[in-house]
Amino acid sequence: MKKEIKTDYYDNFTCIADKCSFTCCQEWKIEVDDDTYIKWNRLSLTKQNNNYLDQYVKQKDGTRVIALNEQKQCPFLNEQKLCNLVLNLGDEVLSETCAIFPRQTHEFADRKEYSLVSCCPEVVDLINQQDKICFTKNMLDMDGDILLQIRTMMITIMQNQHFSISKSVMMLFYILLDIHQKESILKKDIDEYKDEAGLKELSEAIDNMQFLSLDTFEENNELFLDMTENYRKQEQYSSYLEPIAVIAENLSRDYDKHKMSVKLQEFEKQFSSYEKLFRNYLVVEIFSNSLMPESDLESIVVMFQWIAMEYAMMRHSIFLGWLLDEQEKLSYTVVRNYIVVISRMMGYDQEDICEYLEKSFENLIWEWGYLALIIGAEEGK
Repeated sequence: MKKEIKTDYYDNFTCIADKCSFTCCQEWKIEVDDDTYIKWNRLSLTKQNNNYLDQYVKQKDGTRVIALNEQKQCPFLNEQKLCNLVLNLGDEVLSETCAIFPRQTHEFADRKEYSLVSCCPEVVDLINQQDKICFTKNMLDMDGDILLQIRTMMITIMQNQHFSISKSVMMLFYILLDIHQKESILKKDIDEYKDEAGLKELSEAIDNMQFLSLDTFEENNELFLDMTENYRKQEQYSSYLEPIAVIAENLSRDYDKHKMSVKLQEFEKQFSSYEKLFRNYLVVEIFSNSLMPESDLESIVVMFQWIAMEYAMMRHSIFLGWLLDEQEKLSYTVVRNYIVVISRMMGYDQEDICEYLEKSFENLIWEWGYLALIIGAEEGK
């Protein structure tokens, strides 16, 4: 029997349905698997309704999806924010996507891994409630192949509170690039990367580097506008993206550098109060998305880049949202909303991620300096 590994809050998740502040039935692709499509071909919503369910399905990017209505909502979502499919036909008629979301399962030769994706606000709340991300089995002590050992090392360093989040991300990318360029790697080599003296030396080397907050701001602003361009054209997540995208466009043309430096420092103080949440978030992302059943070493490096960029885009979106609110205190609602929005925007599969990175950058795998640029250093650290 295979080992099962879960984040220890996995079984605590419950969909709150109509009470959810950010429904999963709106503004994104809801896939319809083959078995569900065949089933829907024989079913109508009610006995009085002659429209079979498959009439609500369309092809998009080579995949069957539910055709959203003019409000960009699932046509089965009623005014009470409940699913008419479930109300009329029961849970068993749901597509696989709807039935399992936000749960995620990866099956390896020796184990199954379960996690919850942060595209759901209820999941973000659960992540925020954890003092530290733990697992139902002590995964950090598990033996396994070299890729599992690399991921375990990544989680260990990310959970080390001696290093700031930004520094942890930079250190991990440096280590991953170092591993990637080696001809072979053994478990004892991975253990050396966890050596306290070596980590301290790497940390001090990063401390001696100069990071300009305005350079990080400008690069992230351009990245944000690029990432959101198609979503804005399709008017997806408009209530969240459009107001802050307008701010980003104005800032891309001109801004007062001194005033922006002051604002960035003020924001950093507010953002630092959510350090536990984002450290937990990054640990969960590394656990659930850096290592897939089909992964090799290069794909781990690529996925870590994506995780780092996702974090940078969340932080920048939250910064723009904070500017928009013109409030001194950064609210948890703003933080959670943009975690969910950016998670949904950047929740591509690995093939699409590679395609985006290859089109947008000179090389699939970045130089260390580029990741350091978009991550930057926390003020005063």
